[in-house]
Amino acid sequence: MGIFTPDVNNLRELYINMLQHALSSEKQIVDKGLPAMIEKATNPELARAFRDHLTESKQHVIRLERILDATNGEVNESKCKVTAQLISSAESEIADAANESIRDVILIAAGNQVEHHEIAIYGTLRTWAEVLGNQQDAQLLDKTLAEEEKADQLLTKLSQQINVAAPVA
Repeated sequence: MGIFTPDVNNLRELYINMLQHALSSEKQIVDKGLPAMIEKATNPELARAFRDHLTESKQHVIRLERILDATNGEVNESKCKVTAQLISSAESEIADAANESIRDVILIAAGNQVEHHEIAIYGTLRTWAEVLGNQQDAQLLDKTLAEEEKADQLLTKLSQQINVAAPVA
Protein backbone atom coordinates (compact mmCIF):
# COMPACT_ATOMS: atom_id res chain seq x y z
CA MET A 1 0.00 0.00 0.00
CA GLY A 2 1.25 3.48 -0.84
CA ILE A 3 1.40 6.39 1.53
CA PHE A 4 -1.56 8.23 0.00
CA THR A 5 -3.23 5.65 -2.22
CA PRO A 6 -3.61 1.91 -2.52
CA ASP A 7 -1.04 0.23 -4.74
CA VAL A 8 -1.50 1.44 -8.27
CA ASN A 9 0.24 0.01 -11.28
CA ASN A 10 -0.72 2.47 -13.97
CA LEU A 11 -2.23 5.86 -14.68
CA ARG A 12 -5.70 4.40 -15.27
CA GLU A 13 -5.76 2.90 -11.76
CA LEU A 14 -4.51 6.17 -10.29
CA TYR A 15 -7.16 8.07 -12.27
CA ILE A 16 -9.93 5.84 -10.91
CA ASN A 17 -8.57 6.17 -7.37
CA MET A 18 -8.55 9.97 -7.58
CA LEU A 19 -12.05 9.99 -9.11
CA GLN A 20 -13.17 7.99 -6.06
CA HIS A 21 -11.51 10.53 -3.75
CA ALA A 22 -13.15 13.39 -5.65
CA LEU A 23 -16.55 11.70 -5.28
CA SER A 24 -16.01 11.33 -1.55
CA SER A 25 -14.95 14.95 -1.32
CA GLU A 26 -18.02 16.21 -3.16
CA LYS A 27 -20.36 14.03 -1.10
CA GLN A 28 -18.84 15.35 2.14
CA ILE A 29 -19.28 18.89 0.85
CA VAL A 30 -22.89 18.25 -0.21
CA ASP A 31 -23.93 16.29 2.87
CA LYS A 32 -22.09 18.17 5.59
CA GLY A 33 -19.84 21.06 4.60
CA LEU A 34 -22.04 23.38 2.59
CA PRO A 35 -25.26 22.85 4.57
CA ALA A 36 -23.40 23.84 7.75
CA MET A 37 -21.82 26.84 6.02
CA ILE A 38 -25.21 28.01 4.76
CA GLU A 39 -26.65 27.71 8.26
CA LYS A 40 -23.76 29.60 9.91
CA ALA A 41 -23.36 32.40 7.35
CA THR A 42 -24.82 35.71 8.50
CA ASN A 43 -24.08 37.70 5.34
CA PRO A 44 -26.96 37.09 2.87
CA GLU A 45 -24.69 37.20 -0.19
CA LEU A 46 -22.35 34.66 1.38
CA ALA A 47 -25.23 32.34 2.27
CA ARG A 48 -26.54 32.64 -1.31
CA ALA A 49 -23.10 31.86 -2.73
CA PHE A 50 -22.95 28.71 -0.59
CA ARG A 51 -26.50 27.69 -1.62
CA ASP A 52 -25.67 28.17 -5.30
CA HIS A 53 -22.50 26.15 -4.94
CA LEU A 54 -24.40 23.39 -3.15
CA THR A 55 -26.59 23.08 -6.24
CA GLU A 56 -23.48 22.93 -8.44
CA SER A 57 -21.80 20.42 -6.13
CA LYS A 58 -24.76 18.07 -6.45
CA GLN A 59 -24.13 18.14 -10.20
CA HIS A 60 -20.45 17.43 -9.56
CA VAL A 61 -21.48 14.25 -7.73
CA ILE A 62 -23.64 13.19 -10.69
CA ARG A 63 -20.82 13.86 -13.16
CA LEU A 64 -18.29 11.92 -11.10
CA GLU A 65 -20.68 8.99 -10.73
CA ARG A 66 -21.22 8.99 -14.50
CA ILE A 67 -17.48 9.07 -15.19
CA LEU A 68 -16.76 6.32 -12.66
CA ASP A 69 -19.51 4.11 -14.01
CA ALA A 70 -18.25 4.52 -17.57
CA THR A 71 -14.58 4.12 -16.64
CA ASN A 72 -14.73 1.48 -13.94
CA GLY A 73 -18.13 -0.17 -14.37
CA GLU A 74 -19.00 0.72 -10.78
CA VAL A 75 -19.40 3.78 -8.62
CA ASN A 76 -17.39 3.57 -5.44
CA GLU A 77 -15.83 6.29 -3.38
CA SER A 78 -12.63 6.31 -1.38
CA LYS A 79 -12.70 8.54 1.71
CA CYS A 80 -11.07 11.89 1.06
CA LYS A 81 -9.37 12.62 4.36
CA VAL A 82 -8.27 16.08 3.24
CA THR A 83 -11.84 17.30 2.79
CA ALA A 84 -12.89 15.68 6.06
CA GLN A 85 -10.08 17.53 7.84
CA LEU A 86 -10.89 20.86 6.16
CA ILE A 87 -14.54 20.54 7.23
CA SER A 88 -13.61 19.51 10.77
CA SER A 89 -11.15 22.37 11.11
CA ALA A 90 -13.71 24.90 9.85
CA GLU A 91 -16.34 23.59 12.28
CA SER A 92 -13.94 24.00 15.16
CA GLU A 93 -12.94 27.54 14.17
CA ILE A 94 -16.57 28.58 13.61
CA ALA A 95 -17.56 27.25 17.03
CA ASP A 96 -14.88 29.47 18.60
CA ALA A 97 -16.05 32.63 16.80
CA ALA A 98 -18.40 34.72 18.93
CA ASN A 99 -18.51 37.62 16.48
CA GLU A 100 -20.73 37.15 13.40
CA SER A 101 -18.36 39.08 11.13
CA ILE A 102 -15.46 36.89 12.19
CA ARG A 103 -17.59 33.79 11.62
CA ASP A 104 -18.26 34.90 8.04
CA VAL A 105 -14.54 35.58 7.52
CA ILE A 106 -13.78 32.06 8.76
CA LEU A 107 -16.43 30.62 6.44
CA ILE A 108 -14.90 32.38 3.46
CA ALA A 109 -11.41 31.17 4.35
CA ALA A 110 -12.69 27.61 4.79
CA GLY A 111 -14.57 27.80 1.51
CA ASN A 112 -11.48 29.05 -0.32
CA GLN A 113 -9.40 26.24 1.17
CA VAL A 114 -11.88 23.61 -0.02
CA GLU A 115 -12.14 25.24 -3.45
CA HIS A 116 -8.36 25.28 -3.87
CA HIS A 117 -8.22 21.60 -2.96
CA GLU A 118 -10.95 20.83 -5.49
CA ILE A 119 -9.30 22.96 -8.18
CA ALA A 120 -6.12 20.91 -7.74
CA ILE A 121 -8.07 17.64 -7.93
CA TYR A 122 -10.11 18.56 -11.00
CA GLY A 123 -7.15 20.06 -12.85
CA THR A 124 -5.20 16.86 -12.30
CA LEU A 125 -8.11 14.62 -13.24
CA ARG A 126 -8.79 16.57 -16.42
CA THR A 127 -5.16 16.24 -17.48
CA TRP A 128 -5.13 12.53 -16.74
CA ALA A 129 -8.39 12.04 -18.65
CA GLU A 130 -6.80 13.74 -21.66
CA VAL A 131 -3.65 11.58 -21.41
CA LEU A 132 -5.83 8.46 -21.18
CA GLY A 133 -7.80 9.54 -24.25
CA ASN A 134 -11.04 10.07 -22.32
CA GLN A 135 -12.06 13.31 -24.02
CA GLN A 136 -15.66 13.17 -22.78
CA ASP A 137 -14.42 12.79 -19.20
CA ALA A 138 -11.96 15.64 -19.74
CA GLN A 139 -14.79 17.91 -20.90
CA LEU A 140 -16.95 17.08 -17.88
CA LEU A 141 -14.01 17.54 -15.51
CA ASP A 142 -13.10 20.83 -17.18
CA LYS A 143 -16.67 22.07 -16.69
CA THR A 144 -16.48 21.17 -13.00
CA LEU A 145 -13.05 22.80 -12.73
CA ALA A 146 -14.46 26.02 -14.19
CA GLU A 147 -17.32 25.98 -11.67
CA GLU A 148 -14.90 25.46 -8.78
CA GLU A 149 -12.72 28.33 -10.01
CA LYS A 150 -15.80 30.56 -10.31
CA ALA A 151 -16.87 29.68 -6.74
CA ASP A 152 -13.38 30.49 -5.48
CA GLN A 153 -13.40 33.84 -7.30
CA LEU A 154 -16.82 34.71 -5.85
CA LEU A 155 -15.65 33.91 -2.32
CA THR A 156 -12.58 36.08 -2.86
CA LYS A 157 -14.78 38.94 -4.10
CA LEU A 158 -17.08 38.56 -1.08
CA SER A 159 -14.09 38.51 1.25
CA GLN A 160 -13.13 41.97 0.03
CA GLN A 161 -16.50 43.23 1.29
CA ILE A 162 -16.91 41.11 4.41
CA ASN A 163 -13.34 41.19 5.76
CA VAL A 164 -13.47 44.97 6.14
CA ALA A 165 -16.46 44.62 8.48
CA ALA A 166 -14.56 42.30 10.82
CA PRO A 167 -13.03 43.77 13.97
CA VAL A 168 -9.25 44.02 13.69
CA ALA A 169 -8.38 44.35 17.35
